[in-house]
Amino acid sequence: AWGTLYVGSQDGTVYAFDPDTGCTRWTTRLSAEVRTAIVADPATKRLYFGDLLGRAHALDAMTGKEVWAERVSDHADATITGTPTLGGGLLYVPVSSLEVVQAGDPKYACCTFRGSVVALDPATGKEVWRAWTSAAAKPHGKTADGAQILGPSGAPVWNSPTYDPRTNRIFFGSGENYSSPADDNSDAVFAVDARTGKRLWHTQLTKRDAWNVGCMIGNSSCPEENGPDYDVAASPLLIETGANTRMLVVGQKSGQAWGIDPDSGKIRWETRVGHGG
Repeated sequence: AWGTLYVGSQDGTVYAFDPDTGCTRWTTRLSAEVRTAIVADPATKRLYFGDLLGRAHALDAMTGKEVWAERVSDHADATITGTPTLGGGLLYVPVSSLEVVQAGDPKYACCTFRGSVVALDPATGKEVWRAWTSAAAKPHGKTADGAQILGPSGAPVWNSPTYDPRTNRIFFGSGENYSSPADDNSDAVFAVDARTGKRLWHTQLTKRDAWNVGCMIGNSSCPEENGPDYDVAASPLLIETGANTRMLVVGQKSGQAWGIDPDSGKIRWETRVGHGG
């Protein structure tokens, strides 16, 4: 954008490069890794992105000066790995988490995080609305090691939301539950109103998927469902399929591709392209 190449890095530095020479025009050092792409807004000459500690940022594209930074979740393990989406006058930020790793400790009370997409005012970074993927966790007994089981949880949003200007909707996918009970919001595709965050429909692709690192280690924190951990980890693709027809095409870690009606959420087709994992 503006004859400049913008990129984040693992040490938290954002770079503005001359694409012809590779020379650095400016750098801005932040406090955490920037895994997302950089979104350039031609109207305001600002850059938007997220970091590994769950903060959304806005920078002046010409100077690199930070305009605002807002943490999009009060959960200690929240993170942003999907690129924010700009559209309809708002910035849509996907929220995932690394709490799934905490359950590697058999004494950890798993889990309390729940995924969401947050709409921010791009001028100020203030929250306008939040669309949760699942309900707040409640106690569901204890593990063999005496740790509290809290659920449902998880259903993180690892992917970049897809904005549809025709219907003013946002589409995104969720990952697995972190603890039992598995609910119908994990491994699912969601459609929400881009102005309000109201859920319009959601379609689950894999049922009874609850998994955490305790399953990898083989300790008592592993939910009874024990996976298969089939996140919808990539962004839904909204594709024109005819003069007046469209399809939401979704890839899943199960090794399946899905065709979903963007208006109703009904599954129109499914194709297996790999064994999954």
